[in-house]
Order: sequence, then C-alpha cells, then structure tokens
Amino acid sequence: MQSQFNAIPDITKNLIILNLLMFLASLTLGNAITPHLMAYYVQNPMFQPFQLVTSFFMHGGVMHIFFNMLVLFMFGADVERTLGPKKFLFLYLSAGFVANLLYLLANYGYVQYLTQGFSPDQMDFVANKTNQYFTATFVPEMVTARDIWLTPSLGASGATYGVLFTFAMLYPSRILHLLLPPISIKAKYLAIGLVCMELYQQVFGVNTNIGHFVHLSGAAIAVGLILLWRKQGARF
Repeated sequence: MQSQFNAIPDITKNLIILNLLMFLASLTLGNAITPHLMAYYVQNPMFQPFQLVTSFFMHGGVMHIFFNMLVLFMFGADVERTLGPKKFLFLYLSAGFVANLLYLLANYGYVQYLTQGFSPDQMDFVANKTNQYFTATFVPEMVTARDIWLTPSLGASGATYGVLFTFAMLYPSRILHLLLPPISIKAKYLAIGLVCMELYQQVFGVNTNIGHFVHLSGAAIAVGLILLWRKQGARF
C-alpha cells in the first residue's frame, strides 16, 4: 500500500494528505476550528465566504473521509496523469467550490420560497433567535427553513464526484471492481447509475443528510470542464 501511495502523482497525493491533516486538526482542536470552516447558510451569522472552500477539506467522521479519500485514491491518479497537474487541481477545486456555491444559492432560494409571508415571530424561530413558537402560528415550513438555516455542510464529495465522473469520461470502458456491491462494471455505467441514484434520492428526499445536490453539481462541473477543454482542442 505504501508503494502504491508513493506512486500517486503529487497533486492527488497532497490533496489526500491535506484532507487527512484537516481531519486530524478537527479531531484535535474541535470547536476551536471546525465550526468556523464548515459552510453555513448565507444568512446565518456564522457564514463566511471562505467557507465555500474550507468546507470541502472538512469531514464529519471517519467513514465520511474514508470514502471520499478512497475515491480520490482510486481515480485521482489516472485523471491527474491524463489532464496534467494544473488542469487536475483546477478541476478538483472548481468542482468543490462551484458545487458548494450552487448549493448555497439553491438553499437561499428555497428558504425565501418557504418563508414568504412569514411573520417576524416566525422568522425569529427560523433564524434561531427563539426556540418558542405558538401552535396558532406554526407551519411545517418553519422547521424545514430552520434546519437549512442552522445546518452547515462539509465534505469533499462535490470535488471527489467531479474526479470520479472525469474518470468515467476519460476511461468509459474501464472495468471497475466494486466492493459494495461486489460486482464488476464499466466506468460509464457506474457513472450513469450514480446519477440515477442521486437524482432519485434528491427528488424523493431519501438520505437527506447526504448532499445529493452537491454530488450532482460537482459531477456536472467536471463534465462541463472536460467538454470545454475538448472543444478547445485538448486530446483526452
């Protein structure tokens, strides 16, 4: 495993190392850094623009970072060798940043839609200025909007989905041997299956603690960049 890791191109290797260091820092320092680096809803007082970048170097647990870094480890090396280090880094950062930005904008629009016509008391509840609400004024949209307002996002999934879908575009017929489920599948079919799964879960509200919108956005940004570079004459 160590020899395999040493053989990984520099950008992929350093991204994995940086993510691991940030995870260790969050475990060690906890509330001293973690709440400030996650991405908050734009009207939350905790929101800072730099969180659109820092949040995709933060993770919520061992399994969260394990699967994101596994994807980067499995697919990043081949993608980096094909694109070159500069394009690969640009793609990774763009997929992560733009996915977070689109998610922020989508959440802002959704909260504005949910809260139209809300009274000041109802908005105070949404913005966590009070934990009290009266039955006569309560509507379910208050809880949904409050959850969006208060719940930060974190994780490299937008960026790693971008890497995975780039791999599928560059090597569509490459056979991949999956662990869960234990099957072999071509990269292009894995990508199609993931899109269908993420769309289904996003539309029907399955696993709402997972950022399906961010996954799809990261994949779309990466696909768009590959198509743009090919149109500009890139031979990959």
